[in-house]
Amino acid sequence: MMAIDLQSQCELGQQHLMAMRYLEAEKALSAAEEQAWSQHDFDTLARLYMPLQEARRQRRQRCGEGIVRLDLLAENALDFVDPRHVIENYPQGQLLVAGWASAEPARLVRAIQAELDLYLDTFLAAVYPLKDDTRAIAVIPLLDVPLPDAQPRSIAELTTALPPHSLIFRPDDLPAGAQKGSSQTYGMVMNIWEQLHAPFLAAADSQTDPIRKMELYRRTIQVDYACELAHQKLSDVAKNLAHEK
Repeated sequence: MMAIDLQSQCELGQQHLMAMRYLEAEKALSAAEEQAWSQHDFDTLARLYMPLQEARRQRRQRCGEGIVRLDLLAENALDFVDPRHVIENYPQGQLLVAGWASAEPARLVRAIQAELDLYLDTFLAAVYPLKDDTRAIAVIPLLDVPLPDAQPRSIAELTTALPPHSLIFRPDDLPAGAQKGSSQTYGMVMNIWEQLHAPFLAAADSQTDPIRKMELYRRTIQVDYACELAHQKLSDVAKNLAHEK
């Protein structure tokens, strides 16, 4: 019965994908991936990752067609970036949302996006004061490591305090204000995603144990859901494991 349910879930995802219902396709295929992974059903996984990649690629592209806003930043410790206000103003697009020494506003924007099924990408980010009386924006890969407090630091000190593989930008490094999505903005945002997922992808590539390799590619996708190489390599590893059975 579980195998029948799994294959039905895969078929549902494919139907959504063909109908260009990309968020629904991703949900169905993601649920199937979780189930197949828990069962170590490598044959299903090998066939599932490519349509899942396509659903996520299309989702990313739809986000890129909206408004790009990479400076939704808290100004100080008393300034709260309201996630629902962000969603109301930017229901489709690519955003960088940063609280004061906190990625909680960005996390909440992501949660609301998932609840409302919006084509909206949001970087996990936090603003930090620096010793030179300027600010830095830290883009965080994942939220499974606590963030440092807001005491002023140098860039080097902040780099050490942040979770591994975080990216640090000065405010002037990012475009100001809202922009309509274009090929130029899409390339700029994709460059940030690639910088963010690159070390996780490299760690997976260097792993020799196939199960551990798959775990690390899945973690790469947690960092960047639309990392195409991670999906492709997951499919290849799963295919090899299925043939060994």
